[in-house]
Amino acid sequence: MTWRLLLCIFLCLCLLGTALADPVSLAAPLAGEVYWPEGSDAGSAQYIYRYSLPYAQGEDVTCEGINAFYSYYIEDALAFTVPINGECLEDPSLVSWTEVTGEVTCNNDDYFCVRLVSRSELDGISYEIFSGQVFAREGSKEGLVISLPYLLGILADNENDTWLQDRQTAKADTCVRDLIWEAIVRNEAGYDYLPDVTRAFFDDMFYPEEDFYLDATGNPVFFVQSGILTPESEGVLLFPLSLETILDEI
Repeated sequence: MTWRLLLCIFLCLCLLGTALADPVSLAAPLAGEVYWPEGSDAGSAQYIYRYSLPYAQGEDVTCEGINAFYSYYIEDALAFTVPINGECLEDPSLVSWTEVTGEVTCNNDDYFCVRLVSRSELDGISYEIFSGQVFAREGSKEGLVISLPYLLGILADNENDTWLQDRQTAKADTCVRDLIWEAIVRNEAGYDYLPDVTRAFFDDMFYPEEDFYLDATGNPVFFVQSGILTPESEGVLLFPLSLETILDEI
């Protein structure tokens, strides 16, 4: 084997090593089941709240941020969501429930993203709500959830000027709304849009700066909650866009 071939192999291995992602390691999920009223059990509860959320295995800033976020999410749910939902129920003959699950949709060197899905059946009526959390893995926002302008790079991690933050957020929102409204008009996905949907209503009900998660390639998938643009039966509407497409239009 010649030295040139050895050098070539070495360089290829170096390039491969830099290209490989270093994903966040996951431990057993943060999971549990809570019953309402307090003191009831699985057989007597009127309302059941179940959750299964990611738990990062590690002591770095990213892992600490992820775990702190979802620990607080559960604390808040148990303190407020469970009693509020339980006390609002009108039909004691039905067992109502909420199930919250977190799916890791992107886990690479730059971002750790979770699509959080909350499904409920309250008084016999079904609900489904999406949310997405994109955690930065580097920079001054490491371990924190970032919004769309930071993902696009049109806001610096350490930007403190609130006027510029608002301006760039509005700029990103307008761009994405334009792109998705075009998709709605074309309706290549074949969604059954409600007849009274207007652009103004769409703008009021869709918040691109936070209504997205990342796919495995790091591109955003925007979502519109069920029942807003289409009947509830259609579920949550998904609109994938590449970062390149958005940046080309900004």
